[in-house]
Amino acid sequence: MVCGLGVLLLAGLSMRVSRLRLRHRVFLGDADVKELQVAIRAHGNAVEHLTPLLLLLVVYELLGARKILVDMFGLAIITARVCHAAGYLRRVGVLQQTGLALTYATEAALGLMVILRAWVSR
Repeated sequence: MVCGLGVLLLAGLSMRVSRLRLRHRVFLGDADVKELQVAIRAHGNAVEHLTPLLLLLVVYELLGARKILVDMFGLAIITARVCHAAGYLRRVGVLQQTGLALTYATEAALGLMVILRAWVSR
């Protein structure tokens, strides 16, 4: 479910970029349109963090992690990325920073859990 939600978030951010490109008639680059620059970065940032996080979550589950832990990490991932994207797009610094902090914490914790789980299951 989390992978589906993550892809829906990416699709929404991508559609925002496409709408802005049409509105401003910019089909390559950003033409120095600030709103488009922000939308492109919000989408890029989501891709940069969601890709490894969702991969780690799948690996963690395949390594036999408890469902409740997988679900908790999944909730943290989606919450973090939605907070960051909303804060970034709406210029709400505290929301963006909260999303970023939760993202980094989840990346570190999930990365460690995958390493530990893989080590123990050898």
